[in-house]
Amino acid sequence: MFTKIISSLLAALMMLISSVFPGFVMPGTQTVETGAFLAQVDEAFGYTYDGSTDAVLGVEPGDEYFEAVAAAAKYDVLVDYETIDVLESVKPEFVATVLVNALDLEVENSDNVRNSASFKNIAKVSTAVAKGIIKAAANGNVPTGAMSKEAVDAAIAAAVALRNTINPANNNGVTLAEGVKTVSDYAVDGDAVIVDGDADLEIGDVYVLEQSDESLTGAAYKVEAIEEVDGQKVVTNSDVAIEDVIEKIDYEGSSDVDFATAMVADGNGTVLSDGYLDADSISKEDIMKTLKKLANVSFSVKGFKVKAKITDTGLDFSISKGVCDGVTLSKSYSLTNLTVDAKADMNIAKLNFNEVYLNFDYDLVDTTSISGSYGKVFGKEVTSEGEKLAADTVIANAVNKYVLSRFDSTSIKLFTFTLPIGTTPLTVTFDVLLEIDVNGRMSIVVTSEEYHGVEIINNKVSTVNNSKVVDRKVDIYGDFALCLGLDVALGLYGYALVDVCVTGGVGANVSATAKLVDADGNIVVDSTYTVPVDYLVELASGMDFDGKIDIGGHAEIYGVLRISVGNHSVIGKVGLKKTWTIFDQSNATFASVDF
Repeated sequence: MFTKIISSLLAALMMLISSVFPGFVMPGTQTVETGAFLAQVDEAFGYTYDGSTDAVLGVEPGDEYFEAVAAAAKYDVLVDYETIDVLESVKPEFVATVLVNALDLEVENSDNVRNSASFKNIAKVSTAVAKGIIKAAANGNVPTGAMSKEAVDAAIAAAVALRNTINPANNNGVTLAEGVKTVSDYAVDGDAVIVDGDADLEIGDVYVLEQSDESLTGAAYKVEAIEEVDGQKVVTNSDVAIEDVIEKIDYEGSSDVDFATAMVADGNGTVLSDGYLDADSISKEDIMKTLKKLANVSFSVKGFKVKAKITDTGLDFSISKGVCDGVTLSKSYSLTNLTVDAKADMNIAKLNFNEVYLNFDYDLVDTTSISGSYGKVFGKEVTSEGEKLAADTVIANAVNKYVLSRFDSTSIKLFTFTLPIGTTPLTVTFDVLLEIDVNGRMSIVVTSEEYHGVEIINNKVSTVNNSKVVDRKVDIYGDFALCLGLDVALGLYGYALVDVCVTGGVGANVSATAKLVDADGNIVVDSTYTVPVDYLVELASGMDFDGKIDIGGHAEIYGVLRISVGNHSVIGKVGLKKTWTIFDQSNATFASVDF
């Protein structure tokens, strides 16, 4: 009791002294460095460092508080300052200014600060006092000296509490529509959601499920029916339009894709790994178990055999399929260092997109090969032993047979990865796709560094593309187009807000030339065919022909890059669904080969 009395007297004495002398700090008071205060703000408001390496407000990389300053600056809470001293004890004006900015409060020009002339940012100091974030003395003076640690902690706590009071439906930049409820304690049983019996849900309610191990992305529903079972509510739901769930979103951030912590599903929809909601809470033992499980993944989809190894830094996978007897297609990729940058400043209720971008970069090694011979397959079917047909008839029949039997083009989904973004309810989902159109055999390896995305400003959309090819190796004998597709979407509660699908790869048009001259010097055949060269070579070797046969080929090898947006996201609702062909055979031939 005696100690409490002394403490109270000292606090009253300090308040009295500081009201008369606002810059006074009681000797021995524990203070907080400005950089440490910003680190506290970052943690309280979920601000994250984006990996930038440029000096921020005079604070250089390598400084112990650099990441804290960079994170705070990224979220515009330091807009009132050109430089800061991170080692200086933080003062009330700085605390008030930063926290008012963090809450995005409308500033108030009031006369509640008696010593207003002492502050540069008086409007924000006055607002902080009016909202109870910092305190003024009884005579209206606000201290100008260093704040005590106790006062700093109290100011941050008051700001966090105020944030929840201002808009309890605002969760890290997400504002729910009026009347939408939030459910955090639940279980999922098929199509039903199970909640406690006293949960505030009624038929007709629209609600969101917060992210959890039950639902990594979260979800949004409308209640259609409720059944009471053993003191719990079993809720049957229907889908609900995104405009009826979310009012607006204001998010900006960067995320490195950690394949080992993602929810992973194969092309058939089978979940290979459940993923982790909070990657920072994963133990090393859990990570090793996950990596071991994902180190030898194999499955089949649409007749293709898929093998994959998923690590914390990337994805290595291969596919193979017999095109026909004796001819096998194989494809392998190594995709590493995938990073996603996103911003979503959008009013969903009004379908207005002020500024939106979704950009991603990655390193890619792409290897393609087709082995075997089409000639061995089709040649024997059109020429019989001892049969003597005119050379031009043999070739014509063979070409017709091949064209009718060529491998059909197809598109397959190989994997789907889903990852939460920091402490927000947002997620990034991306599908790994493969588009195949093959007519021949080839071996090609392309190593590249890729950066693609989409930007939307005031409902006008444009693309971002940068591909740097590091290396190419080519050995080709047929027509083909083989492309890897990455379909990336920024999502919220199961909705796709913005999506970008980048499809890139290589293709080739190969023509085979056949010139046949009979024993009398007459040209029997002099034609060009769009069939594999080895096919004609195989046919020629089995022909009963006394003249000269000359078969050659020409290949035009080109890059392919298409980008589309709005295929399955909300931006498509306002006419922003678009597809661009950045380059193809018409403008991106990188090699011309005669053989």
